[in-house]
Amino acid sequence: MTFDELKSMISEISWFHRLAEPDLHGEFVQIRTLAAWSGGTTEDQELKRIADQMKWLPSSRDQDDPILGRTLEDRAEQAGRKGEISRLSLDIYKTALSALSRFSGNPSLKTGAHDFTEAARGAALFASRRAAYEVLLGEPGFWCGLMKIYQTGHWPCGILRNGQVVVL
Repeated sequence: MTFDELKSMISEISWFHRLAEPDLHGEFVQIRTLAAWSGGTTEDQELKRIADQMKWLPSSRDQDDPILGRTLEDRAEQAGRKGEISRLSLDIYKTALSALSRFSGNPSLKTGAHDFTEAARGAALFASRRAAYEVLLGEPGFWCGLMKIYQTGHWPCGILRNGQVVVL
């Protein structure tokens, strides 16, 4: 994937339009509701187990990358491209921000008194910027993989201890 392909993909994503639909195939754990995270009760024991084991993926830009840490920034600096990659990743962030402005909400992001809409948006922005770093360093990996999940209309919201991504 090239930088231009990533930018085009992000600008064309129909964000979160297939949440909770059981149509995603792969090495993911797909959930159909966020009820176990809303403080309410759920009888779904598997969902409770997932909620107990899941760590949320970052949803704000000041959070640390739980997968790669600062290795992408370190590689950019070692390559003498820190400023360039930072600037271009900001461009991707702005593209994602613009694309996400078209998203008006999805009932699957609301459960009980909790609304996960802003967390989903923030997570998409975080993932977009990290994917830009991967692409610009020529090392598409975890974050580029998440962008493909976003492209299907789902939200990769967390990760289990065994490394599996949890997708709504």
